[in-house]
Amino acid sequence: KYISNFILIIAIVYGFTSCENYLDRTPLSSVSPNVYFTDVSQLQAYVDDTYPRILPDNAGNSYGYYATDQGTDNQIASTAPDRFYEGQWKVPQNGGNWSFGTIYRLNFFFSNVLPKFGDDINGSKNAISGDLATIKHYIGEMYALRAIEYFNRYQKFGDFPIITEPLPDEASVLTEASKRMPRNEVARFILSDLDKAATLLSDKDMATTRINRHLALLIKSRVALYEGTWLKYFKDTPFVPNGEGWPGKTKDYNANYQFDD
Repeated sequence: KYISNFILIIAIVYGFTSCENYLDRTPLSSVSPNVYFTDVSQLQAYVDDTYPRILPDNAGNSYGYYATDQGTDNQIASTAPDRFYEGQWKVPQNGGNWSFGTIYRLNFFFSNVLPKFGDDINGSKNAISGDLATIKHYIGEMYALRAIEYFNRYQKFGDFPIITEPLPDEASVLTEASKRMPRNEVARFILSDLDKAATLLSDKDMATTRINRHLALLIKSRVALYEGTWLKYFKDTPFVPNGEGWPGKTKDYNANYQFDD
């Protein structure tokens, strides 16, 4: 009897020990950021998965990027937009692309990769394994993708929150971060990301389907033209910083960039 009880106690103790060891194992179906983003191939995989979340799709009969010109002086869709009918251009009750999922994903990449890459843009303190030029290129691609994502929001909303890090799921933090920044600051933020992208993107031969330095500079010119056109046609109105009715004329809008007519 004593021997049986002793064996039973040992079995129970062993069972709890085995269960604890099993629960402490590294998850097999997910990867921790601490052990990921340590090799250039992992950076590429993350960037590749981000492409379709931001860039337009031209598959099938889709107009893709060219559809943004519909409703302008360049082209018109087969069905005219509501804005051309008096009293029909109304604010929708839902939708509006007010989701921050993609922005969170972009910032998650930077929060995990940049500490490993180091503060030096030349990568002198880089701890990610792989070809340094390729590592810099993928980081540059993500800066370009974040700029494109913000440019899409900037064109749609104008004033928009500028968020550069993944935020915790806390109401007070999210409420503070959701404050919309003036459109001119959003434009500056986009141009800054494109400057970083142009610096990091490699001049080495990459696949022609990837973002390159020339594309970053092209998007930069498009952003500057868009903002410059806004300044030109809304000059001296409350819609332009330091214009008539602007709530506070304390910032020099043209401190960093000049937009000529």
